[in-house]
Amino acid sequence: MRPLILFLLLAIPAMGQDLKASIKGPSTALAGTLVFLSYEDATGDNKVWIIPEQLKSASASCGSNIFFSIPTPGKYQFGLIVANKQAEIAYSWHEINVTGTVIAPTPPPAPTPTPNPPPNPIQPSPGNPPPSLESIRLTSRAAVDTLQDAATTSLLASSLINLLPKLPSHLPSAKGSVTTTIETCFGMREPTSRKKDWLNVWRIPIDQVISDANPQTVEEYKECLRAVIRGLCVNGNCPNP
Repeated sequence: MRPLILFLLLAIPAMGQDLKASIKGPSTALAGTLVFLSYEDATGDNKVWIIPEQLKSASASCGSNIFFSIPTPGKYQFGLIVANKQAEIAYSWHEINVTGTVIAPTPPPAPTPTPNPPPNPIQPSPGNPPPSLESIRLTSRAAVDTLQDAATTSLLASSLINLLPKLPSHLPSAKGSVTTTIETCFGMREPTSRKKDWLNVWRIPIDQVISDANPQTVEEYKECLRAVIRGLCVNGNCPNP
């Protein structure tokens, strides 16, 4: 139950004309995938997120965005309170319906001899990239072509290329470094680029196709990132990290 003082605050209507509590983000998500919410369209001197109690320790923020991964299906409600210097407030709620199946861990089967194990499906092969990597590249390229934001595209490409050799050897840490780099790029966007919906058009689809590829090591994750970078084309020029 929310504290009484929060209830009383939310019960007061916004009086100022310069206040706007607006939350941008998906209304549905798959369990275990990274989700982003943004208050970039909100106006006010102070802005405070209201995050479900069970997600507070698993969320992080960068600029106007918060991001988190929800492991359990269900409906989760997020709130935003904005206030001005006259102590007037406005608020908004945003619900995300998380779908998917939670699979209970099962004991691994007894190992059987495999003389010639099949190659990892996401390992690159010269001149013929695996379908999963090609899907990542095409998803990145299609989003960039839709957004038509050359400045942000170039910034993402150069930042991710520079990050590749510096990625930590621990997979969760490597993913965290990539998330921080991307959010930093989004925070550095030029004013003309800030209305481009990079979150829903590029970021969320990229997270999904990388999740589908299911990289298990940092090297496999790097191959996924290289596919993302190859899709960050500007005026037909595509980087080849």
